[in-house]
Amino acid sequence: MGISRWAAGGYVAAVGGLASLGGLTENGRFYLAAVLLTLPVGLAALVDVYVARGLLTGVGGLFTETHAPDGADPAWLTAAGVVANTLLFTVAAVATVLLVERLASRRRASGRP
Repeated sequence: MGISRWAAGGYVAAVGGLASLGGLTENGRFYLAAVLLTLPVGLAALVDVYVARGLLTGVGGLFTETHAPDGADPAWLTAAGVVANTLLFTVAAVATVLLVERLASRRRASGRP
């Protein structure tokens, strides 16, 4: 495995770690960093975060409460949201790596440095 593969793996792990930290600490700065690191695919992931939240609340609401008595989110919704957000941003990082590899291979094929 070449150095570029290690760098790509580290990049994907860093983005996944930032998304996890964003959910665990409930700090939007980590999510913002994950979005910025995965541009332009990160914008789609950001939209998907809100879609996933709606789906989790809608489908989960069929089976259980979506708000605790004190008005906070229940633990199941918080945990599911953290997992979904981490997955979405990790997939965005992998898609970004694949996009960069494809653009680089096109550039090499055309003979440009």
